[in-house]
Amino acid sequence: MMTMQKIRRKRTIEGTTMPGIIHNGGQYFMIDLNIYEDGMADCWELVDLDGLRGKLESGWLTPTIPAGRPLSIHGLGSYVVESARWLHDTGTYYEAVLDRLKRLNPEMSNLYTVTETQKKLAESRRVQFIEEAVPFYVRSETFYETAEGRSIFLFMRREGRSDLIRLTVYEDGTAEICDADREQAYSSMAEVEALFADGTLFTEFDRPVDVTIAGLGELRLSAVLNAAPVGEKRKEAADLLGKLQGGKTTLELCRDAYHRYLEEPSERRRAFLKERYEDVPEHQRLYLGDMDTRDEDYRRILYTPEDTREV
Repeated sequence: MMTMQKIRRKRTIEGTTMPGIIHNGGQYFMIDLNIYEDGMADCWELVDLDGLRGKLESGWLTPTIPAGRPLSIHGLGSYVVESARWLHDTGTYYEAVLDRLKRLNPEMSNLYTVTETQKKLAESRRVQFIEEAVPFYVRSETFYETAEGRSIFLFMRREGRSDLIRLTVYEDGTAEICDADREQAYSSMAEVEALFADGTLFTEFDRPVDVTIAGLGELRLSAVLNAAPVGEKRKEAADLLGKLQGGKTTLELCRDAYHRYLEEPSERRRAFLKERYEDVPEHQRLYLGDMDTRDEDYRRILYTPEDTREV
């Protein structure tokens, strides 16, 4: 049987984002629902419009959560929702997705549909349709020059209210704070640093706080179950900028120091590893190892070196 040479190509597909909630295993997780101009949407799995409707009907994707339940916000923390005024039910939420899609693709043309053959092939290969969304802004329409960025969630006090916002840092050193409805650009990270310093950007609170999630609703959060300290989020933002500009993150530098220590254990290298470990934002240290070990072996070396490592 004659075989064909396999080739492939990559295509950049632009999109936008809106907030959503994943209900998985009885827990609720705040996400960016990424919507692309070809009609695909990412809700922890890349699905077409029919697939998205199915996710809403099954309750996997939802625009609300019951009062009294915790809401986990990636990289930020977990907070009890005392009460809320939600903007959507599943039907109007789907319509809001379509509205954003129509703004991206007014003719609603060339929409992608995942076929049954593709679904069966993906299942047999044990792969999922997953894509990483890359924030960007257009520096110049001439030659369509863009700058890539990376984003983190934070709370922000502004205009007498608090909002859940996305802080995006870009490779050219600029930054942007935005929610689903509006954005505010900053000329440099120094301006954002000032917002961290004066408490405008925050992660924790000691009394109930009303928070707006644009495009989703207004929530009263009554308790902090866990949260990344705001200073550690500040370090994470600096980390992202360094990576975008070609450097290594504190995670990568710490892993390098760990491997050097394993190659040649010494007190000098252990002290250096401790410095690198403590540079890593606290809420990200669990990513130093795999899903099972997390940062367990790092802590063993640094704080209980007399314990023997099991190989």
